[in-house]
Amino acid sequence: MSLMVSVFEVGLRLVLLCTVALFVRASGLPQQEPDRNNAMQPASPTRPPAIDFEVMIAPRQEEVLVRRKGTQEWIPSSKLSEATAVGLLDGDHPIYVVTKAIKGPKVKSTTEPDYPKVERKSRAQSEVLLHIVVDEHGAVRLPVVDASPSQAFAESAVEAVKHWTFEPGKLSGRPVAVLIKVEIAFRLF
Repeated sequence: MSLMVSVFEVGLRLVLLCTVALFVRASGLPQQEPDRNNAMQPASPTRPPAIDFEVMIAPRQEEVLVRRKGTQEWIPSSKLSEATAVGLLDGDHPIYVVTKAIKGPKVKSTTEPDYPKVERKSRAQSEVLLHIVVDEHGAVRLPVVDASPSQAFAESAVEAVKHWTFEPGKLSGRPVAVLIKVEIAFRLF
C-alpha cells in the first residue's frame, strides 16, 4: 500500500511540474535553462520586440509618415526623437525608420535601370517611386513600388534597385535595418 501511495505521489508531482512548465512557456515568462555546468541561468529572449508604430508611404510625400498604433495623427519620421520600429525583417529583426535616433543608410553603389523596350517609342522621362528595406548588411530587401507610369517601368526599377548596396543605417553606432523611400529616374538619351 505504501508503495502504491509513493508511485501516486511521484506521478502527481510529475503532472504538476509539467503543468507549471507549460504555463511558463505559454505565458512567455523567462525560463531557466541549464548551462554546461548544470547551473541555472535565465534563457535569452527569443520573442521579437513589440511594434507599436504603423507606417504610411505616400508617393508624393518626401518622407515616411508614422503614427503610434491607436492614434490618428501621422507624423514625418524625421520629427521623432526615439528609435521607431515599424515592422520585422526575417521575423525577429526590427525595421526602423529614419528618426533623430536612427542614422539613415548611405548609398555605396547603384545600378542604372534598363529603359523598358516597350516604352521606347514614347521616349518619356519617367520616375518610379518605391520603398525598400536596407538590412544591417547594406543589402536591399523587400522593394515595393509606390508609383510608376507603367508596369514595365516598375519591373525595371525593382530589378535595378535589387543590385544597389548601402552603408547600413545605424542605431547607437550599431547597424540596423531601415525602411527608406527611393526615386529612380528613367531617361532615354
